[in-house]
Amino acid sequence: MKNKEDIGNHYSKYFRMVNVNTEELKTIAYQLRHNVYIEEFGYHEFDEYDEYSLHCLLFHKPSNQAIGYIRLIPQIKKFNNQLPIEKFYNEPFDFNATRINKVERTNIGEVSRMAVMSSFRRRVSDNYRMDQEHLKQSENIVSPNNRYPINYLPMCLVSAAMHFAFVGNMKYCLAMVEPKLAILLRRLGVQFDQIGKPFEFFGTRVPYVFYPESTYKNLSPEFRILSDKIIEELSEPNVIKNTAHINAR
Repeated sequence: MKNKEDIGNHYSKYFRMVNVNTEELKTIAYQLRHNVYIEEFGYHEFDEYDEYSLHCLLFHKPSNQAIGYIRLIPQIKKFNNQLPIEKFYNEPFDFNATRINKVERTNIGEVSRMAVMSSFRRRVSDNYRMDQEHLKQSENIVSPNNRYPINYLPMCLVSAAMHFAFVGNMKYCLAMVEPKLAILLRRLGVQFDQIGKPFEFFGTRVPYVFYPESTYKNLSPEFRILSDKIIEELSEPNVIKNTAHINAR
């Protein structure tokens, strides 16, 4: 990659987003989550919301391997429309500094379980300067010396969550986000507001409200192109065939 405008082309060459809409793809998704959350970090990983969630996998084309995952949990009548974050965050949410006044009981969801395989996450040589919140979208995202500009993979997963939210006509979603990831997502252009204090949930997490529509409108041109490519992929029946061997370990 020679410049920032190449992000969309680089994505199309190396990656593909896929709806998890078969049992085979679910098996792959859960295996990836197991590898990241349990084997790497020791988190509790499965819950009763999986059956009702919208799942998405990010595939690496050259290896035909699933390397990223995200899900969106809609409100479920069986659980009295209560989302996981509302169970685990034991204090009232604070909406004083947000664009909403309270948690609406219809047309919302929760974004969770964002995961990227360790080999595709930040490397020391990539030097993303995640502590500098003032950086512009896509600054330091690409470098001709990097094998892959892996810093944009979180935006791929966020774009998948936006697609699910648009399909479900959700004006906003809740999320429990690790602080460093929140810094990176904000730098990429993700629009969200903090609605509570940091709390302990398999590490430090912060409750946020995420705005899909304003995020999409706020994206810089190169990330808008990337998101459009992903939304288009997820709007098609794009089951990957011959996946039984993928991520087999």
